[in-house]
Amino acid sequence: MSALIYLAIALLIGLALVVLAIGLRRRRSDLPPTNDTATLRVTRAAAAAFAAIALIATVISVVDTLATDTVVVDVPTQTFWPALPADVTATPGSDARVVGGGFTRASLEVTGLSLTARLLLAAGSLLQGLTLVLVAAAVALLAHRLLAGDPFRPTMSRTVMVAATAMVVGQFLWQVCFGVGQSIASREALFISGWGWREPQEDPTALLPEPTVMFTIDFWPIATGLALAAVAAAFRYGERLQRDTEGLV
Repeated sequence: MSALIYLAIALLIGLALVVLAIGLRRRRSDLPPTNDTATLRVTRAAAAAFAAIALIATVISVVDTLATDTVVVDVPTQTFWPALPADVTATPGSDARVVGGGFTRASLEVTGLSLTARLLLAAGSLLQGLTLVLVAAAVALLAHRLLAGDPFRPTMSRTVMVAATAMVVGQFLWQVCFGVGQSIASREALFISGWGWREPQEDPTALLPEPTVMFTIDFWPIATGLALAAVAAAFRYGERLQRDTEGLV
């Protein structure tokens, strides 16, 4: 899903550059050139397809998380590297040796997750998908207005500002939902409350990963959201310029 968000954002930024170029030519032509028209039609179709795919994928992800017995979830763990029991020896296949580090995240298929964990994971998927739909919708609407030869309308600046807000707020909320939900799933799936061991072993749970709490907050969407807000401001300036130009005619 993140890859689709990156692509949708790239389309929006690229289309905004086309808007600026077309705006500079508006004094000489009321419609974009043929090459721009073809580009905008392809972009509009691609953005609409992205929005539809993202919406369908989001619905499927939410339903699977809430309704199926088995949930695929990435859970955080304490740094873990599998260790052999003390009475087992192994012959290395090369001179390379693991001297530190290990896994800190595992992708698991888990059954029996609590409703709290499921709701948080579903909310993360929903927020992530809606953010992508909003950004893709902004791309499609912008392309449509450009093809109509009238991009500088209040609807466009508001739409781009909504996409900017979604990038800043939505990404933070979905990462919080995923972080809390995955941490709960980690404890529910990996926590050991008791154990039995036939062989002499002090603590057999040392052979298993341990749950932990982990949050990953990316800050790139904030910068992207600010960039989109600047694009919205440019559209508002274009709207004022267009009104002034129409007033002189």
